[in-house]
Amino acid sequence: MTGVITHRRIDYRIELDAALAAATAAGAIHRAYLAAGGAARSIKPDGTPVTAADVEADATIVAILHRWFPRDAIVSEEAPDDGLRFARRRVWLVDPLDGTRDFLAGTGEFAVHVALVVDGAPVVAAVYQPVADRMFHATAGQGAYERIADVDHRLRVSACDDERRFLIGVTRLGPTPELDRFRAGCELASGLIEVGASLKLIAVARGVLDASLALSACEREWDTCAPELIVTEAGGRVTDLDGAPLRYNQRDLYRRRGLVASNGRRHAELVDRVRPYAPAVAA
Repeated sequence: MTGVITHRRIDYRIELDAALAAATAAGAIHRAYLAAGGAARSIKPDGTPVTAADVEADATIVAILHRWFPRDAIVSEEAPDDGLRFARRRVWLVDPLDGTRDFLAGTGEFAVHVALVVDGAPVVAAVYQPVADRMFHATAGQGAYERIADVDHRLRVSACDDERRFLIGVTRLGPTPELDRFRAGCELASGLIEVGASLKLIAVARGVLDASLALSACEREWDTCAPELIVTEAGGRVTDLDGAPLRYNQRDLYRRRGLVASNGRRHAELVDRVRPYAPAVAA
């Protein structure tokens, strides 16, 4: 016995349908705001921006999930944590607009995340890029896909097995001191490519990038959950910068030790090279 929880024999088709419907509805809201010239912004207590599009999309997703699964807990970036999740095995993690800075900058590189966690592990995920109208999804044990015109196309990670040649996605609009140090001090920095929001992880699942890094302590569960399942179901691997697996529905929703996603070919070696640039753990 390994102690690893699996959900490979459970049918989550209804949950996937709900996730896809919720993500699609939220994406339509974002496109409408962009067509109207954007959305008013404000700054949250944690210093990050929020717009009317975030808030409206969040309300729409939560309403859809409550209607389909009234007994499930929901944790969203744009809503207070009511603590009900600790009494539930099934918890939805929602980021109605991952990449608000990209939304405001008009890059189109932002996404909607909807994921279901059961007993601390992701089992259903939808990541939708509204501007490009690209839907990515995964179910535990059943692979990762991009849905195009109602047809699912299987996603697979790259086959590169030399971390020194990896193309590595990093943030473009949220630089950190750790990322600056990585650029200056690590030979792998020659392969860095700037990509918005979680789309750098999706690029790993698509085989376009070989890895993706988050060298900050600012990532939270709703940032990582949906894209992690898509990467792993495409054949990749996702850990923190200590090589530890990610768990969900934890008391601390932050990823204090950053994130490494890869095609899995040289994940341990990549972690070893990146670990010196990890964010420090607060005393």
